[in-house]
Amino acid sequence: MPVFKGGRTIYGEAIGILLLDTAFPRLPGDIGNASTFDFPVRYSVVRGATAKQIVLENDESSITGFVAAAKELADDGVRAITTSCGYLTTYQDAITRAVGVPVFCSSLMQVPMVSKMLPPGKKVGILTIHSKRLEERTLSAAGITDEPIAIMGSEDVPEFYNTYPRGAMEIDPDVVGGAVVGMVQKLLEENPEVGAIVCEAINYAPYAYAVQQATGLPWFDIIDLTKLVYGAVVKQPYSGFL
Repeated sequence: MPVFKGGRTIYGEAIGILLLDTAFPRLPGDIGNASTFDFPVRYSVVRGATAKQIVLENDESSITGFVAAAKELADDGVRAITTSCGYLTTYQDAITRAVGVPVFCSSLMQVPMVSKMLPPGKKVGILTIHSKRLEERTLSAAGITDEPIAIMGSEDVPEFYNTYPRGAMEIDPDVVGGAVVGMVQKLLEENPEVGAIVCEAINYAPYAYAVQQATGLPWFDIIDLTKLVYGAVVKQPYSGFL
């Protein structure tokens, strides 16, 4: 048996998650619900970093809080760090410079990969909180350059918009899920060349199954990316036979 060395209080949490300071219910499937994952995660809430501040007001004053929280997660032994807001791509470089573990600040980082997977002529559909807030610098910080994309924001979908960025204290999953399905169907009506969905906003994830049942499209969100990274930093031995 190997000799194990100590130095920390907590062990076994490979993924650290930086959360915005929110109070809305986080359903199974949301990154802020630990039961979403079949492996342990460690959370850190960045106090004062609200959805209103970051998503709606484009206020980046909380970046020091994110860096400090990321350092604490790394010191606690996590092997990779993610966040609960896709707009935090602009924080990516600051956080990666501050910690010694992989960081993925946004599900948008999947867009170049997904675009490469699609046949010529197809677009990546991006679901975001507010389409006018998904600026070029936010996209470029995620590595998105000339990939063909179609963006759909929730600003005109009150069932979703009033629930998440505006912080409702109650959620009816059937109502919100139906609205998300309607969003994607509208996106496809306006952009029939969309061949896959990537979610900027993490709160779309609980409704992935309903959307795929309705559209058949491949779907990529922050949960998918987190599971991919976990598999990269925590390898398991193979079992089987010849």
